[in-house]
Amino acid sequence: MNGMQTMLEAIRNAFTLAGGTPGLSALFLAGLIALWYAKTGQKKDTELLFRYALVVLLVIISPPYLYLVGRFFTGYAVDSMYLWLLPLTPVVLKVFSDAAGAARAVRHRIVFVLSAAALLLLAGTSSFQPESWRMVENHYYIPQETLTVLQRLRQIREERELEQMVIWGPDQLMEYARIYDDGLILVYGRDIWEGSPDSEMHQIYEAQEVNAAFAMEQMPMFLESMGDMAEQMGCELLILDKTPFYEQQEPWPRLLGNYVLQETVENEIIYTRR
Repeated sequence: MNGMQTMLEAIRNAFTLAGGTPGLSALFLAGLIALWYAKTGQKKDTELLFRYALVVLLVIISPPYLYLVGRFFTGYAVDSMYLWLLPLTPVVLKVFSDAAGAARAVRHRIVFVLSAAALLLLAGTSSFQPESWRMVENHYYIPQETLTVLQRLRQIREERELEQMVIWGPDQLMEYARIYDDGLILVYGRDIWEGSPDSEMHQIYEAQEVNAAFAMEQMPMFLESMGDMAEQMGCELLILDKTPFYEQQEPWPRLLGNYVLQETVENEIIYTRR
């Protein structure tokens, strides 16, 4: 019993990831019943579609199939559930098409359109919305609060007449810095804070850079030594997040090693090297 319950739970979770909402699943199963009823009328295309949809569905949800995929093709386990969408779409379209063709009078067609819309509303969605789906992130879009800070950093660079200026700051700022101004040089790349410091290719980051990323992440703990670390890395600017100071209800320092507080902008504190 527990094994069957686990299997049904796996099917349900896979359907959810693939976009199979309960409403669409019910619509599909109702469509299969309608096709089975219609195929007795000796419509060859209807019979072929019914057999195709039924076979695909039974294969995908069958315990042997799920066991083989889960045991030997684990990376394919969730993706394989998208196969369920292959019979769903033609089945629903076929049933709707046949129903629309059967509606001769104008009032019948109006009733059909309203009924079809109601069915889709009851299904919960008119399109597939899987949990595994996400909008493509546009890394060229810079949040307004970050853009304001970056504009100030570029202004500082231009005031100093520097073609390039090394900066060290919070991840959320450094993520957009090079996109906004290629004259802003980062002390380490984004794959450090994304948790993939290239362990397969001889560690492209030196220990100093990895330590710096950790120190920025745990800034209150390493605050006293961050000025020295920034100087060792040749930073012109050291930028800190205000949030930890607010949380601990402590003032931010005016001096960190050879870096002096220049100004505060938005949620950041800018220190410049003396």
